[in-house]
Amino acid sequence: GAQEKPLGYWSSLMPYNTTKGVATDGSTLFAVTNQAFFTYHPATNDMQWYSKTEGMSDIGMQCVGYDATSATAILVYANGNIDLFKDNTFFNIPDFKLKTIAGSKTVNNVYTEAGKAYLSSSQGILVIDLINQNVFENYQFYSGKQLLPVTSFNATDSFFYAATPNAVYRASKTNQELQNFQVWQKIDSTHQFISIAGLDNSLYLADSNYVYQYRDTMRPVFTSATKIININPGYNRLYISEFHPFSGDMRAIDTNFNIVDTLNYFDAAMQIIQLKDSTVWFANSYFGLARKTGADRLFLFYPKGPADATATDIYANNGELYIAHGGFTDTYAGLSNKNGFSVFKNGQWNIYREDVFAPYYPFADSMHDIVSICKDEIDGTIYAGSLEGGLFELHTDGSYKIYKQKVFDLSIDNAGTFYYQVLGTAIDQYENVWVTVYSGAHELYIKEKSSGNWYKFNPGFAPYSGPIVFDDAGDAWYVCPKGGGITGYNAKNTISDPTDDVFTHLTAGVGVGNLPNAITYCIAHDKNDNLWIGTSDGIGILYNASSCLSQHCDAEIPIVQYDQYAGYLFKGQNVRTIAVDGANRKWIGTDNGVWLLSPDAGNSKIIYKFTVDNSPLPSNNIQKIAVDKVTGDVYISTDQGLMCFRSTATDGGTSNSNVMTFPNPVPDGYKGTIAIKGLVTNADVRITDINGHLVYKTTALGGQAVWNGLDYTGHRPQSGVYLIFATNADGSETYAGKMIFMN
Repeated sequence: GAQEKPLGYWSSLMPYNTTKGVATDGSTLFAVTNQAFFTYHPATNDMQWYSKTEGMSDIGMQCVGYDATSATAILVYANGNIDLFKDNTFFNIPDFKLKTIAGSKTVNNVYTEAGKAYLSSSQGILVIDLINQNVFENYQFYSGKQLLPVTSFNATDSFFYAATPNAVYRASKTNQELQNFQVWQKIDSTHQFISIAGLDNSLYLADSNYVYQYRDTMRPVFTSATKIININPGYNRLYISEFHPFSGDMRAIDTNFNIVDTLNYFDAAMQIIQLKDSTVWFANSYFGLARKTGADRLFLFYPKGPADATATDIYANNGELYIAHGGFTDTYAGLSNKNGFSVFKNGQWNIYREDVFAPYYPFADSMHDIVSICKDEIDGTIYAGSLEGGLFELHTDGSYKIYKQKVFDLSIDNAGTFYYQVLGTAIDQYENVWVTVYSGAHELYIKEKSSGNWYKFNPGFAPYSGPIVFDDAGDAWYVCPKGGGITGYNAKNTISDPTDDVFTHLTAGVGVGNLPNAITYCIAHDKNDNLWIGTSDGIGILYNASSCLSQHCDAEIPIVQYDQYAGYLFKGQNVRTIAVDGANRKWIGTDNGVWLLSPDAGNSKIIYKFTVDNSPLPSNNIQKIAVDKVTGDVYISTDQGLMCFRSTATDGGTSNSNVMTFPNPVPDGYKGTIAIKGLVTNADVRITDINGHLVYKTTALGGQAVWNGLDYTGHRPQSGVYLIFATNADGSETYAGKMIFMN
């Protein structure tokens, strides 16, 4: 089976279905998607997917090409960055990305010939020498003094052709002065061509309605009833991709301009190519790569992943992952995201979303912007909150309920539209479901487990309410967005009787909560019963949260040590998300990356800081962090994609059970971290040789101890068997195990 990923390992959880282009060497397909890149080899069914964790230099793609002479795939990113992919490695050419220019760095397509790549861009034709791996030349086209973008570029045996919005130009391939605009001859200025293809030494050009063959004159050879997106050469035929709302067409014409193949389907083909074995492949904007298998069939191929790159909420436990893909603006207006939620369980992805192509029918009317998600670990029910359509309840047998008008108040959004806006969902220790509603007459709702009845509450502190956590006493604490601080609430487990309820409210200012700012984004509860509150101006900590409903408490704003500097915790930063791991360390997500703080609340040290510059994070804009306390995996959602970091801390148990050492045996040459997990919390761990000589000693982080594999002298132990001893503080829990070093 597959080896477990080592500690400190990053992996990306990207959607791979939004294919923007495909290129081929004749047998392998190179596909670029909105976020990333994958290869597929139909003969062996081998699929490999790549992201920044596998060496790509950036995130977000525009187009792709392949050059047979240099055996290189050319990958173009949305920001103008370029990677050359050869022999499974990436070589970065950042020149175009780094160039200071007005306007966008759009690249419309890539044409390759004889070891060079010609990129049709907003800045003319960029020529890349693929053998020497550098930008070689730049051909620019003008109308008066205005630089023209190039929409497409191609060639016949003798000439290069470039299409701009104003005209088509051609020049002899043998001309030594192609960088001089004067040597390019205008051959047509009456059409707006979007795509050019060369086939059998003839040139074909397409605008949105017609395909023309060019042999000294433009001759229309195909008329579209809808809209042409692009044309691509096959073997003795030309593939034409058309699109109209929710429906795509493929037509193939032979060199006598007869239609020899046709297909209607639900998608837009961004590119169509034919392999040497004559199979026809589509790069679809929605359904990944597809092979045409008959008169009306497309067979789909793409690496499975979540429905969307972004996640507003994540629930992770014991290797299962639940991702809410909806979103909202800074003023909490919905984004009309219809991608629902994604579930990863037992190694499989399941997608629940409303769309034209693969609808999940319960979401058909108004379940847009799923912004909160949680799971009842006892009965397996999933609860997902929508910013428009109330609360969705999904049972393990696939049956479901939607709670809207019969339960929740209507609330009005900024645009004046009425919705059932569920912003927070959580489940307490008695399996009661707690829901917060944004801008309704009641801000808090509880569904009682024993009766199934709903009850609604209005503490009256703030009209808006959001994410919820519980403290050790079972008090609920929830964020009040848009400057409302936080509210604490306890229904005393008599949900139907509000007369005994206790509640409190914290905002900015000494004596009224002392939050760093009343604009709160997130809240987390740690293992010492402290609440960590993330605001627009750093973090406040509410110590001993369980005692703060019966007596008033002010939050404290701790000082944190970083390098030689000490300062208030994240002062001036938007703290968007906080998560607590198995060793009680705090993972903090801001608009400037991710920070890991040591467990001690009032005197934290910064253990890690991750940004796009020192990690595979696709963006520094962090939306949500969730920790799987069982596996130690840390899920980090950014506005450009979801990442997973295999952390060093897992929840410790009360006994040393199912202790596992990884890797074991330790292979020759292994330089990574060795992990011993399944230990009692904060166990004392000692590793000795077979004669009892101490090699290494450490304390577990939560339920996991880590070792760099070197003894106290900095040397790797000799090959052989080593013993592992672990005990808790009072010696009542002990473990003895073995690991083998291979040198």
